[in-house]
Amino acid sequence: MVKRKILLFVAIVCLFFYISIAKSEDYYPKSFDSLGSTVKSLIINEKVINYIDDGKKTNTPVVFISGVGTSVRASRLLDFLRSFREELGLRLISIERNGFGQTLFNPLNNMATYSQDILDILDHLDIDSFSLFGISGGGPYAAKLASIAPERIESIHMAATLPVLGTRERCNDGQIYNIYKDIFKYPMKYFSFPNDSPIHMIDGFQDTAYDDASRTFYINGQMADVSPLDHELTLYCDEGVIDTNSIKAPLYIYAGLSDPLLSNNDINDWSIYYPNSDVIKRVYPGEGHDVQYRHLDQILIDIKYKGDKVLICNNGQEQLIRSSDLKLSNNYHYGLCIWNKSSN
Repeated sequence: MVKRKILLFVAIVCLFFYISIAKSEDYYPKSFDSLGSTVKSLIINEKVINYIDDGKKTNTPVVFISGVGTSVRASRLLDFLRSFREELGLRLISIERNGFGQTLFNPLNNMATYSQDILDILDHLDIDSFSLFGISGGGPYAAKLASIAPERIESIHMAATLPVLGTRERCNDGQIYNIYKDIFKYPMKYFSFPNDSPIHMIDGFQDTAYDDASRTFYINGQMADVSPLDHELTLYCDEGVIDTNSIKAPLYIYAGLSDPLLSNNDINDWSIYYPNSDVIKRVYPGEGHDVQYRHLDQILIDIKYKGDKVLICNNGQEQLIRSSDLKLSNNYHYGLCIWNKSSN
């Protein structure tokens, strides 16, 4: 009897010892943490195209076009919801524009050549149809791409951007460049968000934005040479009014009514310039030129559910409800509940 108790005791001690070893082994990582998506390169006809492809190959492809003067790494500013994006089964693809980041500047390139760069990458990745997501100064590029390959577009999502630039007074006599040239020389001004912007709730977001602005202006020997940026701003005007009559994909607009770069006319003009698309507008009172980040959760939801669902936080719980069932209430706000928690 005593012998059995001793054997049982020894067995229990061995079991606890084994469990402790197993736990200590589980402590060690089986893989490295990601520092962000890898920038890849493809050479076509002696031209180097730099791009990011983030997500499973079986996921729904989304082409992301970032704002004025940004490198392909600007797509990392969307990574604060990377896990959420993966849960929704979305694959983010971004292609670098002329003269920014690692891409050499060619003054002969324009919006059409950039559109072809995107299509070349998509063909290389065996992607036929895709959704299109353009923000700020990336909007006109997104429109150009949609006009060139309308049959491949599943949906278009434009955030904090203008419907058209080519006919506006700001295009006269280099006015766009004159307005922004001093700001663009200094990354800390160029990619700085107001103190009351909700993006400051995201640890490291502003620093990541500064890093991309610095990369844009201080590598490839540019040393604050704004020639690529001047060229890009000129394209907005030289392109004129993009012919969007062939575009039939649904168009989603996300705009803050306090955005200093937009007006109510800009928001209302979308239906005029996209006559054959169903235009869905998501307008946010009191918000500025950061809705592409503050409401990224809804943009991803729209891509996934084709505009049928709205994400709200109701009494501390996320809910996905039909757009038609949305009713005004003081008990909820748009998006993930962490936005509300972070602001308290």
